[in-house]
Amino acid sequence: MTIPRSPSHNLPPDDLPPEQLALEDYTLRRQLDVALTQRFQESSNITSQEVLSTCEWSIKTITNIATLVIVCPDKMTNWKVLNQVIPLGNELAKLSKDAKLRIYATPKMLEMFEIRVDELSVYQGPL
Repeated sequence: MTIPRSPSHNLPPDDLPPEQLALEDYTLRRQLDVALTQRFQESSNITSQEVLSTCEWSIKTITNIATLVIVCPDKMTNWKVLNQVIPLGNELAKLSKDAKLRIYATPKMLEMFEIRVDELSVYQGPL
């Protein structure tokens, strides 16, 4: 993975991040993802846990943003998950104010619904 560099900084080369991530970096990122997923699962309410139990899901750090990735097995489950966006997002916001939810309606669908936790206020209730 190549790390993007901003041309606007004037740091000496020794102070810049490496251009390529090392194996240790990937290992640490994976450990962080696992820890965030466990913490989220432990703190989620029973309704959210029940809805998520029928999906494939985990928290992944994508471009340094904690992202709850949910892949629903079918469209009916997708609607149940979408009706839990606010509680899921509120719980996720406790881990990071910059976090996102990314929901795939089915495993074969490439399109997704994505929302940042700071955008949740636009929803007054279930979708």
